[in-house]
Amino acid sequence: MQTSPTRSLPSIRVDLSFSLIQLGTTILWSVNDGWLLYFYLPPEGKGQALVPLALYGTVTLIARVANALVTPPIGYWSDHLRSRWGRRLPLMFSASLPLLIIFVLLWLPPVKGVSVVNLVYLGVMLTLFNVIQSFVLIPLGSLLPELAVLDKHRVRLTMWSSTFQLLGVIAAGMAGLLIDHFGFTRMALTYAVFALPLLYLPFLTLREQPGRQIDVKQRFGFLQSLKITLRNRAFLVLSVAGVFFWMATSFVMSVMPYIVTEVCALQVSDAPYFYIAGVLALLACYPAVNWLAGRFGKWNVFAGSLLASALIMPGLMLIGPWFPVSLMAQGIIWILLQSIAMSGITMLPQTFAAEITDYDEQLTGQRREGAYYSAWVLLGQLIGALAGAVLPLLFMLGRSQSDVNGPLGVRLTGLIGGVLMLVSLLIFLKYPLRHLSGTKGTTGKNNES
Repeated sequence: MQTSPTRSLPSIRVDLSFSLIQLGTTILWSVNDGWLLYFYLPPEGKGQALVPLALYGTVTLIARVANALVTPPIGYWSDHLRSRWGRRLPLMFSASLPLLIIFVLLWLPPVKGVSVVNLVYLGVMLTLFNVIQSFVLIPLGSLLPELAVLDKHRVRLTMWSSTFQLLGVIAAGMAGLLIDHFGFTRMALTYAVFALPLLYLPFLTLREQPGRQIDVKQRFGFLQSLKITLRNRAFLVLSVAGVFFWMATSFVMSVMPYIVTEVCALQVSDAPYFYIAGVLALLACYPAVNWLAGRFGKWNVFAGSLLASALIMPGLMLIGPWFPVSLMAQGIIWILLQSIAMSGITMLPQTFAAEITDYDEQLTGQRREGAYYSAWVLLGQLIGALAGAVLPLLFMLGRSQSDVNGPLGVRLTGLIGGVLMLVSLLIFLKYPLRHLSGTKGTTGKNNES
């Protein structure tokens, strides 16, 4: 699709509306990633476990795999839905309220204390949450290349989207304060009420571009569409690399409460200091990432971010009383350094995703963003499930100060995460569209066609 390089950019309201939905969804999954494991399996002396330790990972894995089975059809439906409101918006509108309801129910297990009933309940609620969330996240991600046609607008929209995601992480980081004062259930209800307008007000502004709906006669069948997607080498490289860096970041998100309370010997209410420090560091780095991507190319910046994360993440193993600095200061310094290193990883993947869907249009003549974004959501779900299955096993090595080995299992997530980041970098070296990821001049030229 040829566009004029002098074409004016859409109103900033488009970026803000898109980003508000990103904010709402980020709050929900960040609270789940950061606190659900802690809620059902608290450290010794910090509460009563609600499910058997060894089975928690199994049930979360089953829930994610069940969602993985329906994710590709959701993406296909998102590409081919025909309505007067477009392809994406009807799905997002219909799924938002059920998503909030299930989010609250996740924190209302039926039995007090360890119970298989709670385990089954968790599996059902988590499966429903993941599936309904996919009906929001897949169309939302698929909208980005459609709302932002010009590369300059994509950079601007990605900047706002990433910023609002970080604000969502800050908001989710406040969960510790709410939990201390009101408990887990009221915390979840408070977040659901707060997220409600964030998920629905943007529909007053967001509009899909006309002419993007695929004619019935030109549609690929579901299996044919899947085969075309899997033959896109750029998609495969980015996805396989993503498996490893998403796993590493999932580890960090999931163990953050344990880092605060068990490694740094603080209270749950101190968790917001860690979240805020990390997010502010990311926000401060985004302008630099933007400039560096324009100066050296986004591929080089992304690769450098993977390398820096691989070097810094194992530093979690070093936090301890053997340094003449408080444990809290050590923890926050580690978070700051890790956030700086990961700034490219958190900001740039969406620009690569849009680049890949543009390339797909050159090959197929169709806009099939949903096919790709559904695959990435599927991978995210599976990675989250795998992280949830592995962490309880690591915790058997020690997750609490009262354990024989102390929080050894928590510390090991940093070392394992560093290895995963390094593997991701080695895979990303094979990215075949690297020539499109150069300086602003070459990137803009290629992405405006």
